Amino acid sequence: MLLLAATGLPVAASAVSTESRRERWEEVARCGGFLEAPTRLPSGDLGVSDPLNGRILRIDSKGICHVILRSSDLPNGQLVDAEGNLVVARRGGLMKVNPTTGEVTALVEQFESQPLDIANDLALDQHGGVYFTVPGQSNIMRQDGRVFYLPAGAREPEIVAGGLAFPNGIAVAPDGNSIRVAEFAAKRILSIPTRHSTRQFNVPHVFAHTVGGVGPDGLTFDENGTLYAANIEAGTISRWTLEGASLTDLKLPPEAGLLVTNVLVEGNWLYATEAQQGVVWRVWLN
Repeated sequence: MLLLAATGLPVAASAVSTESRRERWEEVARCGGFLEAPTRLPSGDLGVSDPLNGRILRIDSKGICHVILRSSDLPNGQLVDAEGNLVVARRGGLMKVNPTTGEVTALVEQFESQPLDIANDLALDQHGGVYFTVPGQSNIMRQDGRVFYLPAGAREPEIVAGGLAFPNGIAVAPDGNSIRVAEFAAKRILSIPTRHSTRQFNVPHVFAHTVGGVGPDGLTFDENGTLYAANIEAGTISRWTLEGASLTDLKLPPEAGLLVTNVLVEGNWLYATEAQQGVVWRVWLN
């Protein structure tokens, strides 16, 4: 049984020490579908997406999954903007979704008068702009995926990077000078200067490589600057320091599937979506 803590996060019903919680995975919810993009909603509930089944879901404090939206547009990565709306990557660009009513507003649909392909993930910067990935049909043999930036208040995005092998997850570094991009089909993570970088020596470069599985999917930083990457078909979450030193992988429990797709870190809790079984897991970090 799960209860709602004062913080709005689900916790085990029996009181346990911090030490005993470490490295022990807990099942938060079993929604089914190809789960992605764990996001804390303004209500305190947990939001996730299910792109292959066209759903955006809300998970309440009892672990029950409620549908916010059904769409044929492959809703995938999502974040909450300053107004409390979800900004969602989808087929053809970005959209805004009211997390209470499910009302949809198109946000970005084209670049240089051409329709955008399938957008995958996105990240908000401290200026209110949004970086987002558009892998389209790219892969290791067809490297034409792109990364865009949408300045706050704009309707037309700017190109940040191109020629990529399925750009997937994306995260803004804590200092705001660079973004990390999961180049899924190349099994690596790139560091690319942001539009507002103030660093004098800041060139695009390979930040890290992943091992095992197909490649890195969702990315996130914690408050200490540690980068986390979901490693699809490995059942693991890889980690690196802010300087790029590799840390020990986190491995989902044996009963979980291998398709770990995305991660959310809130304090010491890490939430992970797993798409083979459609389950949200969480673990207390050391």
